[in-house]
Amino acid sequence: MENAFTIKIETKPWNQNSIAFWNADCECALCGRPIKNRWACKVVIARGLNAAGEHVFLPIKGNADLDADPVEWGVFIGAHCAKKLPRTHKIGMKAACKNWEKW
Repeated sequence: MENAFTIKIETKPWNQNSIAFWNADCECALCGRPIKNRWACKVVIARGLNAAGEHVFLPIKGNADLDADPVEWGVFIGAHCAKKLPRTHKIGMKAACKNWEKW
C-alpha cells in the first residue's frame, strides 16, 4: 500500500456506563473515546493493524472518496487521535458530506 501511514495508538478499556458515553453520538474507531457530535469529528480510511500492531491509514484522494457516504468508506475518529495523523489522511465530516446530492 503506497502512501500508507502507520501509527501506534494505545487503547485502554473505557467505562461504557460513564456519563461521557450517555449522550455520545459515536465512538472513536481507534481509541474508543466517546464523540459527542459526529459533525465535529474527522473521517479516515483505516485498514486495521499491521504485523507490528500499528494502525494503517490510507490517504484520502479528493473526489474519488467523497462521492459516497463517509460511513461506506471511512471511520470516525475523535480530535485526540486526529492530531496524530497528517492532513492528507483525514478529512472533516462536514467536508466529507459536501457532495451529498451525488449519493
